[in-house]
Amino acid sequence: SLASTKVCNSLAEGDGPVTELVEDEIPAVPVSISERYRVGRTLGDGNFAVVRECVEHSTGREYALKIINKGRRRGKEQMIQNEVAILRRVKHPNIVLLIEEMDTYSELYLVMELVKGGDLFDAITSTNRYTERDASGMLYNLANAIKYLHSLNIVHRDVKPENLLVYEHADGSKSLKLGDFGLATVVDGPLYTVCGTPTYVAPEIIAETGYGLKVDIWAVGVIAYILLCGFPPFRGSSDDQEVLFDQILMRQLEFPLLYWDNVSETAKELIRSMLQVEVDQRYTAEQVLEHPWVKDGGVSENEQELSVAGKLKKHFNTGPKANDTTAGVSVITVNTSELTELNSWFRNLNVVVSTGLIPAKVTCFTGFSISPTGLNLVSLIVTGFKAYWFLYKSYWFKPGFHWFDTCNG
Repeated sequence: SLASTKVCNSLAEGDGPVTELVEDEIPAVPVSISERYRVGRTLGDGNFAVVRECVEHSTGREYALKIINKGRRRGKEQMIQNEVAILRRVKHPNIVLLIEEMDTYSELYLVMELVKGGDLFDAITSTNRYTERDASGMLYNLANAIKYLHSLNIVHRDVKPENLLVYEHADGSKSLKLGDFGLATVVDGPLYTVCGTPTYVAPEIIAETGYGLKVDIWAVGVIAYILLCGFPPFRGSSDDQEVLFDQILMRQLEFPLLYWDNVSETAKELIRSMLQVEVDQRYTAEQVLEHPWVKDGGVSENEQELSVAGKLKKHFNTGPKANDTTAGVSVITVNTSELTELNSWFRNLNVVVSTGLIPAKVTCFTGFSISPTGLNLVSLIVTGFKAYWFLYKSYWFKPGFHWFDTCNG
């Protein structure tokens, strides 16, 4: 059972026995790294970074070494600096910890806490028995992380199951840790940058009316819904994101009896409170923690088993994540017809392709990344735009594409 999910400060614990690292074509690392760590196998890689396992010589502790290629992130320096600045500030048992950083001319090295238990969906689909109490324990961990961030006026903006990693403690208990702070920022006034992952995006982001910390609470509400039934509350067609956005804006929230009959009314009431379109009526993280369903360590009295794993596998890609990293890099594939259509549209734009121009404007959509193997420059940009193909098809993002067509005069 996952009911042992709890808040536990892993920083004070040992990390258990050290496994032997398998070294596979390990590139040269700076002396400052090799003197302190033995770098091992690749845990994952994306377009701009690779994550490798490493062991600290002096303690034998295992960590994740994220190596960011600065050349491939040219034009996004401010974004990297912002992410690292936030990681330096946050220290909480339910957040993946930055141990230290080392900067060179061509790479940035981030030594991160190593979380081996997979992501949230992995934990659910791999367990033999999953109950409402397990779900409430997970939400307790997540709400604690969000409460801490919001106390620092930091909004994450990409809270989703893929960014929730499962930490397995020495005593067999488990807790969730929130990672991937690529979209996180400090809130000192209304924000207007459109960003995030469509399934979890809050209505005020879609409406572009200005938003703040509570967009994270909306995402937590969506996750809570998924935890209890296996599919998201708002489900648009994969090729028509406008339907999804309309559902979110209109809060078309339903609890189909077939899937929710065995779930407590207390849980449903909490979800309704987190998925309020009116921001003033939406719960804060502290209110979530004080709610009866999650209070006292996430203890729920409903021990009836939930049939969620099968639905998760149907509605989400819960298979092996060959290109994922502990930092939450995702990979998007493009079929030939979509690439041809978008390529044709893109070439008709009166745009000068500039390595400085494009990244500056698309930074906010880094919740998506692409695998550009074998693509030339134009195809790379076109493939990248597949990640936000819905932008072009919906009223929400047409102004952004208009900007590309006009900004070069």
